[in-house]
Amino acid sequence: MPNPPPIMRCRLLVLAVCATALLAARMMAQDTGGGMSGGDSSGASGDTGGASGSQSGGSSNSGNSGGTGSTSGGASQGASGGSSLPGGSDQNGGENNTTTPEGGGLFGPGGTGGGATASPSPSPSGNNEIIPGATPTPTPTPNPFNPAAAAAAQAAPVTFNMPATYGGGAPQSFTLGQGRLAKPPITFTVSVTQGYDDNIFSATSHPVATPTPFPAPTPPLQERIIAFRITPPSPPTPIFQTFRPKVSSTSAKAVETLGVVGSPVSTASVAVQVQKGTPRTLLTMDASLGLQDYFNQPGQQIDDTASFDVNIVHRLSPRATISLTAAAVYQKTPNFALVNAPTNNGAGGNYLNGSVKIDLSYAWTRQFSTVTSYSLGANILQTNAPDVYDNTYGTQFRYAVSARNTITAELREGSAIYPTSPASDTNSTYFLLGLDSFLSARLRNTVSFGLESTSYSTGNQSQLLPYFESATTYALPRGSSLSWTNFYGSQDSGAVNQSTTAYRTTLAFSQPLSTKLVASASIAYNYVQNTDSANSAGSSTQKQFQMSLSLGYTVTPRLSLSLSYTYLDLLTTQIDSSYQRQQIYLGGTYTFK
Repeated sequence: MPNPPPIMRCRLLVLAVCATALLAARMMAQDTGGGMSGGDSSGASGDTGGASGSQSGGSSNSGNSGGTGSTSGGASQGASGGSSLPGGSDQNGGENNTTTPEGGGLFGPGGTGGGATASPSPSPSGNNEIIPGATPTPTPTPNPFNPAAAAAAQAAPVTFNMPATYGGGAPQSFTLGQGRLAKPPITFTVSVTQGYDDNIFSATSHPVATPTPFPAPTPPLQERIIAFRITPPSPPTPIFQTFRPKVSSTSAKAVETLGVVGSPVSTASVAVQVQKGTPRTLLTMDASLGLQDYFNQPGQQIDDTASFDVNIVHRLSPRATISLTAAAVYQKTPNFALVNAPTNNGAGGNYLNGSVKIDLSYAWTRQFSTVTSYSLGANILQTNAPDVYDNTYGTQFRYAVSARNTITAELREGSAIYPTSPASDTNSTYFLLGLDSFLSARLRNTVSFGLESTSYSTGNQSQLLPYFESATTYALPRGSSLSWTNFYGSQDSGAVNQSTTAYRTTLAFSQPLSTKLVASASIAYNYVQNTDSANSAGSSTQKQFQMSLSLGYTVTPRLSLSLSYTYLDLLTTQIDSSYQRQQIYLGGTYTFK
């Protein structure tokens, strides 16, 4: 199928976004003219999200292997697939960031949108018309388009729903007075841990991997004398034969490594956690700074780490909601749950991986709503590898066909920019259809599928690929939670004439074992295929596996203990790049309230 020029696709998308914004502004003016109760917490804020898309940030960055995640958050924020900073897995009472209102679903009312809603249900009229994004429950819900229902809505729990990030992340939900929002507005924590890392440089150590034959360079042609021609009275004339010396393939290392080095590790970190909510506005933030001391690391023994997460939701009117979610992590340890992050940093420096996403949701009618989004992702390295910045913007159209199901259609435009390697830049357009379903009061599934058209800066090359993403979340009794995300599509390659496709899946589970003991586990698996159109020898595949387990025990309201274990396994066809790595940490966290 013909691929329209990138500039034409950009213009069409900009026109669609501008038209949506103008219509939203006009209807917001009408809503504002009629006044708005500060306590109106009805579900008309619209739905944002669905489960995710391009490669700009992927899953939540709060759970980082090797001990760089937030030290005061829940046991498993989102579905990041990595363990939190040792000493920090849900030590403040064991609440997960995803909360469930009594009698409601995991995401409560409002679907994936970043709006504040209250006790959702089908329309009181009894037909299929519903408030956009409402979760089906047996309790009647005031109609947000009926001003007489405002007083009744004030008494219901107010739930804020954060949209999913692009790249396969799961949406989050917060309810006023419950879970995280029941904690003090601001807390400070100090954490110390002691552990062991058995392969601090991620050096080749995989028992399954075998050395890849490395062909020697083709030698030049040579000549040798095989006989002499004697023609008297002339002197003898040599007869030459041309030949090429024989060579054989040998196993050789592409890069000299420092070898497998294990080391005890001591960590120390400070963190701040903020949570504040009103019927119209929500703010949550986690930030941490830490140091890791590797006893056996040559040269610089101490590595610095940092992480940051923020969620903001504000209801502009009964129909319009704006939300922002951002996450970033600065560390050296690989984390296979992070998109575009290095999988084998070796003896290289730290990397910064993060993303920010802004969503504007608007409910046009009871059944129809739109979500306009912009996302910026970045992966910045201290090594010589190129940095990459991902820009993605688009509009999602949502139509509620029943009390439980909403169909979606979405257009996205994305670009990957390499400042130091412009020849590697790409532009992508996504045409997606999807379904957002509440299968029960606790079980929710979102799925999007379609086509991805990618064009490359060099050679006027382009390709058309299938695209798929899904997120399933289940709120189990007594505070347990389960999240499963999937993604298939293209991924930034960072090299000229190379394209990368990937399948990524993450499963995260959190279970309170008692009032003081909380267990969490996560598994991440990625299958990545790199194709080099200019040289088949440059093509490769990777199988990435990561498992994280943690236990958190609350000794007192201020003191908690934690035990965490992380296992990394990278199996690749690249020469001497496969490795296994294990980390275990035991530590404590003290909270200042």
